[in-house]
Amino acid sequence: MDKLKVLVLGDGLLGSEIVKQTGWDYVSRKQGNFNINDIAWSLAKYNPDVIINCIANTDTYSKDKEAHWHLNCRFVSNLIDYCNHQSIKLVHISTDYVYTGSVENASEEDVPVHCNNWYSYTKLIGDGLIQLQSHNYLLIRCTHTPKPFPYEKAWEDRIGNFDYVDVISDKIIKLIDKNAIGLYNVGTETKTMYELAIHTKPMVGKSFAPAYVPHNTNMNITKMNKELYGISAPNTFFSVAIPAYGYNGRGVEFLEHNLNILFKQKFTDFEIVISDHSVDDTIFEVIKKYPTIKYVKYEHGRGFISPNLNNAMKHCQGKWIKVLFQDDFLYDENSLQKQYEILNENPDIKWLVTSFQHSNDGSTFYRLYNPTYSDNIWTGNNTLGNPSNLTLKNEDLIFFDETLNWLVDCEYYYRMFLKHGKPTIINEVTVVNRTHGSGLSNTTPSSVKDSELKKLIEKYA
Repeated sequence: MDKLKVLVLGDGLLGSEIVKQTGWDYVSRKQGNFNINDIAWSLAKYNPDVIINCIANTDTYSKDKEAHWHLNCRFVSNLIDYCNHQSIKLVHISTDYVYTGSVENASEEDVPVHCNNWYSYTKLIGDGLIQLQSHNYLLIRCTHTPKPFPYEKAWEDRIGNFDYVDVISDKIIKLIDKNAIGLYNVGTETKTMYELAIHTKPMVGKSFAPAYVPHNTNMNITKMNKELYGISAPNTFFSVAIPAYGYNGRGVEFLEHNLNILFKQKFTDFEIVISDHSVDDTIFEVIKKYPTIKYVKYEHGRGFISPNLNNAMKHCQGKWIKVLFQDDFLYDENSLQKQYEILNENPDIKWLVTSFQHSNDGSTFYRLYNPTYSDNIWTGNNTLGNPSNLTLKNEDLIFFDETLNWLVDCEYYYRMFLKHGKPTIINEVTVVNRTHGSGLSNTTPSSVKDSELKKLIEKYA
């Protein structure tokens, strides 16, 4: 198949980022080589297969309805006619604002209801024109922000699937490359604007959004994830949550070993959820061999394992979440079966841990460990082991503290104890803890360990 010829209309924040990542051609109103009132003349020399429309009136709260109508409706209608006549696929960038008055976590099948401004109203009309009149289209609903976060304060009561422009652009490009057709909600995990901002501006202040700003534009992005990464069936018994990253070049080796054992399990009612923190696509290249794996690329919080693990947990749909670090692995083909039998017979269990072995080569084992619960576990007296031997009920979840690395598991166990009491302990080996030089115990400096302990002493002592 010949490579697609793609033309980007507009060189604003999103258009510029898409061009930066792809090298695709673009035309610009600012530079004078695109006239929205004469589309045919402006595009005559390009002959593209795909046009991406990043041109819109995004003066979100302006009351100038004619200005919004001119770009967001009239121009879109003319562009549809041009693309239909030239047999060009139209990729149109819309907004999550069209869901503001709809049901929460709206999917592409829900009927959108816009927020009370001309911007979202005219964008919704433009969406309708495309869905009714375009012969070949990809309609994207999303919100992107500059990177790094440019403001001194961020709203802590505004939630949605928004993300930085490079992240959103990457997903749009992937959908185009896969020749996706129709309407797609595009974004990442649900978060507040403040939670997004602190990843690139740690000292950003908190504020509240004005009343006229939509406070909740959360969308259902299952369709996008299924198209891009594949997704397994919901309501399985186990979700195996694996936070993945490069591991100093050994990430692929560890993950493939881990997955090979997972796919040999006698108990098969489980899904695999991988959140990938790596900066390249080496992990994704492994995942492509396994179309049933639910895969999510996750850029935020790199350097800390807890944001990546939390993200994997948030995408789990099983009744139980089995945490499994990438470098660790299940002990044998009966590992999930053993846990299933206990959990199925004891529905009141909230969390459990199992015995585990250690290995430094992935095939021979040493030092059996039978966990116990310690009352002062939050101090670092970790008598339970790392989270790879942890399984927890997927309801009313507690997430790992994303400001901790060294003591993150100990602190998490203590909060689980405060909420649910002591864990159920199974003295059967179900998992193997791999020991190697890239592990957290070998890479965390003493200053970090001391700082985290001081923080927890202030919190719990």
